[in-house]
Amino acid sequence: MKLEFQEYLPKKIVNVHKHVDGGWFWTKCSAHPYIGCRSGCEFCYLRGGINLGKRDPQIFDTHIKVKLNSAELLRKELARLTPDVINAGDWQQPAEDRYLLSREMLKIVAEFSFPLFVVERSPLLLRDLDLLEEINHISWSCVAYSISNLDPNLKRAFEPRSPGVQRRLDSMRILSNSGILFGLSLMPIIPFLGDDRAQIEELIIAARDHGAKFVLAGGMTMDGEQAERTLVAAGSISPDVELRWRELYNQKQQPNSSANPSGEYAIRLGNMVRELAEKHGIMDQIPRYIADGPLAMNKLLAEKLFVKVRDLELEAANQQRIWRFRKAAWTVDELETSIADIYLSKGESGLGTLPSIGKNMASQIASWLTSHKVNLTHKE
Repeated sequence: MKLEFQEYLPKKIVNVHKHVDGGWFWTKCSAHPYIGCRSGCEFCYLRGGINLGKRDPQIFDTHIKVKLNSAELLRKELARLTPDVINAGDWQQPAEDRYLLSREMLKIVAEFSFPLFVVERSPLLLRDLDLLEEINHISWSCVAYSISNLDPNLKRAFEPRSPGVQRRLDSMRILSNSGILFGLSLMPIIPFLGDDRAQIEELIIAARDHGAKFVLAGGMTMDGEQAERTLVAAGSISPDVELRWRELYNQKQQPNSSANPSGEYAIRLGNMVRELAEKHGIMDQIPRYIADGPLAMNKLLAEKLFVKVRDLELEAANQQRIWRFRKAAWTVDELETSIADIYLSKGESGLGTLPSIGKNMASQIASWLTSHKVNLTHKE
């Protein structure tokens, strides 16, 4: 089908999340200039029912909507926001070759001193390395290159039009000389076809050898049109995979009853990636960017709480306990007053009155404040 571009002028471009993406990308907002993607990966979660919105999944990769006023909108909207990590841009080809909107958006991100996170498959990103470096000098830039596996058969079946894997690895090597934090987005991991230990270790080693400092791993969704297209792609490699996937996603009796694999599978994958990352000297998470200022301690303590959430998830801890830490992380992260000042004026009991904190969590936070040698003399 012929590739078409539909140019239009939206009224808004920045999506501000209710909570920071704690423990993963650390993004608070996002802004993208295109809808649809020419790469057309069969496993792309954006084809799924939850994320598809009003888009037609059949033309997701052949009908690209172009937000011509992306830069103008971004300048207007960022001027009203407090700088925080933004996921901005989209370097898909040929759209970005033609319109240059992502480059213009990076100029606005730099202008307003917003820290930047980019997850990308396209080596075209390196065209704008000068702006990535400028943003990194002003605040922070972080790039995660998306690679699911190194198997050329899987590449042909699931993402035939995406940029070559070696080109993405070569882009990592160039980034390694830039001072920009970057790593591997190992998403999605394809069940039973690309998820064994040897395959994942091979990719982590390749990324590490090309300069990656971290690996983030995530499983594959199975939702709506995306699920059906992914099953067809998988069937071209292994005819028996459909039954195994239906079981893994609890879809044997009721198709599409779950978009995510079982919790046990996700925990196994997460622990495997964590172990392999440690073995090969890279992180299994992105360290959070924290700007200097009166709320820096809040962000640091929230990071600790979000990381604890991830640890508990991989330990298969009680869900109520996980949610206690997650809600406490949101509370600390979104405080408009320094948590150190609260502790200084009201002590541990004052911490305990904050939403979703309570006595035990207050004790843990007080211990962390003390361990960071915050100069506090408090009174109950």
